[in-house]
Amino acid sequence: MKKILIIDDDVDLNISLTEFLEDEGFQVFSAHNGKQGLKLVDSEQPDLVITDIVMPDMDGTEVVINLGGRDTEHPPKVIAMSGGGRISGKDYLSFVKNFKVDCVFEKPFEVEELLSSIKSLLA
Repeated sequence: MKKILIIDDDVDLNISLTEFLEDEGFQVFSAHNGKQGLKLVDSEQPDLVITDIVMPDMDGTEVVINLGGRDTEHPPKVIAMSGGGRISGKDYLSFVKNFKVDCVFEKPFEVEELLSSIKSLLA
């Protein structure tokens, strides 16, 4: 069973995505900020990390940079998502593409499109 980690400070989105992806047969873990997320990366070794960009404590850009700098045999695939903040979501996602990101989604997004990307990345 493939493992997915969702890192997002939006509790409702986190719960909804977790339930949706579990129904699709994935083992899902969730965190509400980057620090919690990186601890789960270490302990659970997910196949895929889905991270929001704008979060408190440690944002998604820091998560992506940290994941890209790790020397691991099987690094997780990374999907970044953002609804914006001080700048638009597209601007955040454009910036984060400069790092190790496999796919980006601007919020709000269609979960079926996300699922399609997940299946493609984990195939």
